[in-house]
Amino acid sequence: MKCLIAVEGGVGKNVMLTAIMSQLKKKYDEIYVITPYIDVFKCCPEVTDCFPMGPAAASLYQELVLDDDCDVLWKEPYSNQHFIKKQTHLFNAWLEEYGFEKGAEGPSLLTPNIDVSLEYSELAVDAKKEAEALGEFFMVQFCGGQSPFDPKKDYNCRVEAIKRNYFKSQELVNALHELYPNVTIVHYALDTEPQLQNTKIYHKPFIWYAEMAKYASKVICTDSSLQHLVTGVCKDVTVIWGETRPEHFGYAWNKNICAKNVHNTQPYFKPMGASPSMVKFPSVEEVMAVVNKEE
Repeated sequence: MKCLIAVEGGVGKNVMLTAIMSQLKKKYDEIYVITPYIDVFKCCPEVTDCFPMGPAAASLYQELVLDDDCDVLWKEPYSNQHFIKKQTHLFNAWLEEYGFEKGAEGPSLLTPNIDVSLEYSELAVDAKKEAEALGEFFMVQFCGGQSPFDPKKDYNCRVEAIKRNYFKSQELVNALHELYPNVTIVHYALDTEPQLQNTKIYHKPFIWYAEMAKYASKVICTDSSLQHLVTGVCKDVTVIWGETRPEHFGYAWNKNICAKNVHNTQPYFKPMGASPSMVKFPSVEEVMAVVNKEE
């Protein structure tokens, strides 16, 4: 049996899908993916092949769509009623939409499956070389919600519909720099996002950071693409959560610290525009306590 999966959304969502490929592989001998992020699935060992999303690429997978031996899984986990009601993890919602029962292991114990060397060996070599040159380093990301393919020049990280951007990021970086003066802080960010002092920014493909995470001492980020790229790779990951929650988008392996929601009755991904939720993010001191906590 074969299956053809279509997945939209951002980098993080696409990376998350790799975490349940092992479940899909129990049923399907061949897995094909239609995606805006080819890089992700070229690095997933369980994926047979992947195709770019869009009408121009339809001819590349038309034969698969018409194949009687191929299931077409064009399902949206954000539309799953249990996920909308915040009753389940996105992994479970995906599996339910695909007609699977959730695995015996808890959903947050799954991790993305990305192996950069499968298709981008030159990036893996470059990342190792750069990591050796840096010595000890941390990786950070505090903004999300825009595509690296089409960054908007007027992007304003303070008006993202889901409140997950950490606006005390410069204060946090300063605290990290003061406590770890000999450690380089690598900032994963687009050019249109806030640029932070005491950090180093690279103009590299996003998949490069999945390889760099192998050598990072710590990762500190929000619910963003970096969380998914590094989980299961870096052993020390602290995630700062705003309106979203680790029980729906996160991983038990990480050190998760959640904002306090004064008003949080919004369902996930309801088409109502910006959320009215009032979110009180953890202070820099609270985050630093978690970052420095030994597992």
